[in-house]
Amino acid sequence: MSPPGTEDWMDALKRVALLDAKRAWLRAHLAAPGCTATAEALEAATGAPIGDYRALAAELAVALDRDLPEEPLALLALPAGEGWTLRPELAFALGAHRVLPEAWTRGGKEAAHLEPAPGESPIVVLVRPQLAENIGTTARAMANGGLFHLRLVAPRDGWPQDRAWRTASGADRILEAAQVFPDVPAAVADCHRVLATCPRPRHIVKPLRTARAAAEDLREINGRSLRTAVLFGPERAGLDNDDIACADTLVRYPLNPAHMSLNLAQAVMILAYEWWTAAEPTPPRQLMTNETGIASKGALEGFLDRLMAELDASGFLENQPKRPNMVRNLRHWFQRGEVTEQELRTLHGVVTELSRGRMRRGRPEADGTAG
Repeated sequence: MSPPGTEDWMDALKRVALLDAKRAWLRAHLAAPGCTATAEALEAATGAPIGDYRALAAELAVALDRDLPEEPLALLALPAGEGWTLRPELAFALGAHRVLPEAWTRGGKEAAHLEPAPGESPIVVLVRPQLAENIGTTARAMANGGLFHLRLVAPRDGWPQDRAWRTASGADRILEAAQVFPDVPAAVADCHRVLATCPRPRHIVKPLRTARAAAEDLREINGRSLRTAVLFGPERAGLDNDDIACADTLVRYPLNPAHMSLNLAQAVMILAYEWWTAAEPTPPRQLMTNETGIASKGALEGFLDRLMAELDASGFLENQPKRPNMVRNLRHWFQRGEVTEQELRTLHGVVTELSRGRMRRGRPEADGTAG
């Protein structure tokens, strides 16, 4: 049988769950000068026994559907004196797979300085996620909502996958800290409460929450130093009954019943948003004033007095029967909103220039003298 080609290695790497400990071996070998290193050097670089690297070779042999050589490292590398040179096809596949973090793309954004908040905060658990891109966009949604802890249950294509970093928009630390578990019970074993998103009730008798109510519950539960997890199901079919049996509360989003279809990141984003806003002090309504402030009523009254004087001088208010109502309408207009100090200065400038223009055209000033 001919040695594995690049495509074979690419496919095998997708089939093996590359947890951090396993990835460290490939990173160390790929980063060695000329991709050549001794067993001792690899052990020193990873801080683990070379037997772990041989175990990874055995996993890759299964993924490649090949017999494992008597020396497992011979599957991955060629003998080079006292060391091993990574096979070129595997080295190329690792480069394309971006095993080295610095080679991963971030969608044009630098990695954000994210870290978990003090104390307990909800754990997002993606159950059997299918696409690495969806894991990346989920991390992006979590970062927006102040969530950090991500757990993956049996990701279809293994983990990590560089495509996740491409879509995370800089939420790298969430992906780097993500943990992988074989099943839901293992993923939530250290949790005290477990919520599960569920688009349909499925005739199950459990407490049911909207996203907003769930976020309020999560705040209260985590505030008591209890650990919570929220389960999100696979993209195609959602959580099955065995998954939901691990949860004590269901979460259902009240959306348009004619089309309640969310992708994975959208579902996480809704809950992350509610989690964040449950403790967000930003007023629901406010006026953006930037560098200026709201003008006082006295300052506004001074401007209105000046405006009326200029309008009288220009003849705009010369219809005496209508004058009171016109003045009230103008006052209502300016009093209706929160005029800023900068806007008031601009209005004063407008009145000044209009007055100068009137005088330049020979119209009388307020006191009746000619311009």
